[in-house]
Amino acid sequence: MADYPPLTQAVALDRLWADRARLLSAVDHATGPTEDGWTPAEHLAHVVAWQQRLLAWFAEEAAGRPVVRPEPGWTFDQLDELNARDHDASRGVTVAEARAAFDAAHAGIVALVGRLSFDDINNPQRYAWLGFPAAHTIAGNSFGHYREHAEWLGG
Repeated sequence: MADYPPLTQAVALDRLWADRARLLSAVDHATGPTEDGWTPAEHLAHVVAWQQRLLAWFAEEAAGRPVVRPEPGWTFDQLDELNARDHDASRGVTVAEARAAFDAAHAGIVALVGRLSFDDINNPQRYAWLGFPAAHTIAGNSFGHYREHAEWLGG
């Protein structure tokens, strides 16, 4: 895994809001499906699926239950299949529906980051089930993912 500089709560929150705005602007300005055939709503629904996983992982840990990533019955070797399953489930979703789910999950992530200390975010032993600092999974399933899909949408 790449070596990243420590992530502060303030920087994480700034990135969450800035990259949220960038993604939503890209969704609003997209004129049709991207080269992969995904509609803007499907891109947003895909991001939501990963936001919800992130929130579920931390909720499971907080409840003292084992954390299964990416989700029960799936492994990271099956990401393409998992993403395809999520994409199939998102067909026909409207931008408004995807946006409502995105906003709810984003609010949950903002609240999660707001509860985490610097050590929670950066200490690789704090959430041992991750195997790396929480900063990496927070970024990868929120603001970094927002930015990635904004770029695919031309934003």
